[in-house]
Amino acid sequence: MVQASSSEWIEMSHVWGANWCINGGPLKGPFSVKITTLSTAKTLSARDVIPGNWSPKATYTSRLNFHY
Repeated sequence: MVQASSSEWIEMSHVWGANWCINGGPLKGPFSVKITTLSTAKTLSARDVIPGNWSPKATYTSRLNFHY
């Protein structure tokens, strides 16, 4: 994940299912998310998919789909 005010990607930890978390903060949106498969290293980036007024435990939707 990357914050709008930064070019540095932050690694997220898998919690369970489709839930991921970041240990750290404070975090300021909007956020972009980059997903990479372990098996093929295929990457998909969703730019500014989480808005500036985000809230913890909320769900956000992107129009991008990831198929591997």
